[in-house]
Amino acid sequence: MVKLRWFAVAGVSVLSVAPAWVTYAQAPEPPHALYCRGPLSTFRTDGGKVVKTPFKWAKEAAMKENPGAGECAWADRAPQGNEKPGDTSTIIGNMGPFDNIPVGTIGKVCVTKASGDSKDLMVKQIVRQLGHQTAPFHIPPFSADGC
Repeated sequence: MVKLRWFAVAGVSVLSVAPAWVTYAQAPEPPHALYCRGPLSTFRTDGGKVVKTPFKWAKEAAMKENPGAGECAWADRAPQGNEKPGDTSTIIGNMGPFDNIPVGTIGKVCVTKASGDSKDLMVKQIVRQLGHQTAPFHIPPFSADGC
């Protein structure tokens, strides 16, 4: 009977602390729209398990100025913090139809920032634009919607 009391005390203790653990859990960051202009090359490592697409940061938001060749830009803002125009960064994850983006085409990718101080971005969703001559690639005007 004594052993059961200890389990009951331990169970009540855990249940009383659990709401505090849940309260302090960090909510996931919502994805943001990133527009990338080719040429961009996608590389696979670890037997194809890790997919990386390196790029350079554009100096302006995609809605203000189209990204240059090999550049990516946030839809609605210029690079900030450790995102310096001209610096390189990497998109990690399967880019689907936007693997190896051809010269002159633009792809829209919904991404979140990787954890910590990393400059890497994680793919959450690929957004295809249909109904025009360069589908699934995007043409201006660009938008932050859809992520």
